[in-house]
Amino acid sequence: RIKLRAEVMAGTWETLLNGQADLAIGVAGDVAAREGIQCLPLGEIEMALVVAPHHPLAAEPDPVSPATLARHRVIAIADTAQRMTPQTFGVLPGQDVLTVPSLSAKLEAQLRGLGCGNIPEPLARRHIEAGRLVRKELDAPRRPLTLHYAWRASGQPGNALRWWLQRLESPATRRALLEQHAGLVL
Repeated sequence: RIKLRAEVMAGTWETLLNGQADLAIGVAGDVAAREGIQCLPLGEIEMALVVAPHHPLAAEPDPVSPATLARHRVIAIADTAQRMTPQTFGVLPGQDVLTVPSLSAKLEAQLRGLGCGNIPEPLARRHIEAGRLVRKELDAPRRPLTLHYAWRASGQPGNALRWWLQRLESPATRRALLEQHAGLVL
């Protein structure tokens, strides 16, 4: 039996650490050694700062400065952590924020011109190519986001966990998960 959950940021770690999941795919952030948890890199993903073509930021010249970016509402995804300290990424001091529950809701809000923000490049790509989103360049250097997969390593793994770990050994599987926007908790 496999049960999929969608968790975000610290909520993903919390679900894994509390024993509510055996495997988390697409975790970022603190990958420090934790008792009973194993963690391996899934790969890197580039983030793209995008806005709808009718959003005011689309008309700003590239590269965009942090001061210019801070004048525009950012769309952020709510961290699902209940007990751990929630994380926030990509929000500048004083910037207006619209918080949504998922990556798909963030994408939809940005397509509708409700704000700007970073979207995984593979997810944004088809919308950029179709002219539904405009990619903006920042005047600050950017690094790709390194994602990991982590699992509960205490005790004998069940059939589903063994199956997933075998699949995750494959570079093709890891690449497909990155291209399809990993963020699963099993």
